[in-house]
Amino acid sequence: MSAAPTTDNRCLVTEALVKATLKADKGDSVSLVSYRVEDFTKKGDNYGCIVTGVMVRYREGGEEKKTSYVAKITHPLPQVQSDSTVDFVHDGFVKESTCFIEIASKLNEALRQHGITDLQFPKGFASCLETRKEAIMMEDLRPRGFKMYDRRRGMDVPHATLVLQEMGRLHAASVLMEAALPNKDMQKTWPVLVDMWITDEEAHLFFKRMMEEQMETVAMVMDKIPNYENVAKWIRDTKEANMDILLDCVRVESKFAVLNHGDCWINNILFRYDDDGKPVEVMLVDLQIMRKASAALDLNYFFYSSFIGPVRKDNLQEFLKTYYDSFSGVLADADFPVPFTHQELHEEYRRRMIFGCLLGLIVIPLVLSEPEDVANMMEMLDEKGEKFFEERKNVIMKMSERSDGLLRPRLLDMFDEMVEAGIIPA
Repeated sequence: MSAAPTTDNRCLVTEALVKATLKADKGDSVSLVSYRVEDFTKKGDNYGCIVTGVMVRYREGGEEKKTSYVAKITHPLPQVQSDSTVDFVHDGFVKESTCFIEIASKLNEALRQHGITDLQFPKGFASCLETRKEAIMMEDLRPRGFKMYDRRRGMDVPHATLVLQEMGRLHAASVLMEAALPNKDMQKTWPVLVDMWITDEEAHLFFKRMMEEQMETVAMVMDKIPNYENVAKWIRDTKEANMDILLDCVRVESKFAVLNHGDCWINNILFRYDDDGKPVEVMLVDLQIMRKASAALDLNYFFYSSFIGPVRKDNLQEFLKTYYDSFSGVLADADFPVPFTHQELHEEYRRRMIFGCLLGLIVIPLVLSEPEDVANMMEMLDEKGEKFFEERKNVIMKMSERSDGLLRPRLLDMFDEMVEAGIIPA
C-alpha cells in the first residue's frame, strides 16, 4: 500500500478510505491490492480544498484489475487556527459529503420514479469526516472523457446550453424530492443546506469583511476608469450592507425555492466532447455550497461568473428559455405542477441581479487569474486574513492594468447591465 507524504495532507487518502470506496463502488466481492495518490490538477483549478487522483489496483474473482477515483481532501490547517475556521472547513466537507452520497441519491430516486434519467453528478462513494482529516472519495470522470473548459475564455452558447438544461433538471428534481419528503422541507431533513455564514456569527462577520475588502478594491479599479464614478460610488455606498443584501437574496420564497447548486461557475463544470470537439455532455461538480433558495440565484451566479458580457446579454432570453423548458419539462413528465411561469422567472431573475453582481465581484478575478495570481485560501482563513486581503488587493489592481485586458471588460459589462437594470444609479 502507498500514500503521499504527510506534508500536504494527501496522506488523508487512507487504506481504510480506499477500501470503503471500493466496496461502495464494486461490491463486497473485491479486495484491495494497492493504491497510490497521483495529482492531475493545476494551480487555479481548485481553491477550497485539495483535489487529487487515486489509482487503485484490486482483485475480483481471481483477476487483478485497475480503477481510479478522485479524492477531495482538506488543506493542512495550522494548529493555532481558530475554532471557527476549523468548524467552517469541517462543515463544508460534511455538507458536500451529504450532498454527494445522500441527497444526490434522493434526487435521482425522485426522477427514476417518473422514468426520468439521473442527474449529471459524479458518484460519491465514501468519506472521512474527522476534524482536520476530512476527505471525500468520488467517481473519476476522466476515463469517460470529461474535462474542464478554459475558464478565462468565458462560456459560449453550446456549453451554456448543456449547463442550463442540467441546472433546470436539478432544480426540478429538488421540487419532486421535497414534495416526497415526510416533512415536505429539505432544510429540516438536511440542516447542512443552511449556509454557515447565516447561522454562525463569526463566519457571518468574516464574510462581511471579505466582501467589503473586495468591493473596495474593485471600487479602486473603477476610480481609474473615466465615466464610472457612479459605479465606484455605488460600490462604496453598498459595501457596508453587503451581507444584508445577500441575506435578503438567499431568503427562501416558496414559489421559486429549489435546491441550488450554489457554486455553479466555470471551474465547477466538466464537459465531454464528440470527435468534432462539440460538447455533448455536462457534469456538475463541487456541491459544498448547495442551499435551498430561489432558482434565480443559480442563474445569476452562473451568468455573472462565467461569461463575457456580449455572450450573456445577447443570449439572455434564449438562455432563460433553455433553462425554463428543461425545468418545466421535467415537472410535466412527472405530472407535477410548475410553480412559476417563464415570465415570472424572468422577473425574479431581474430582482436577483444584485446577487450576481456582488458574487461576480468576488469570482470574476478568480476566473481570470493566471497561476501566479491564484489566491492562497488558507491565508484567508487565518485569524484576521490581513495578509490575504492585502495580497488580493495588489493582485486585482495588477490584473486590471494587465495587457491581456480581460478583467476590466468583464467588470464594465457587468456594471453596465446593472445600470441598465436600475440597480446602480446612472
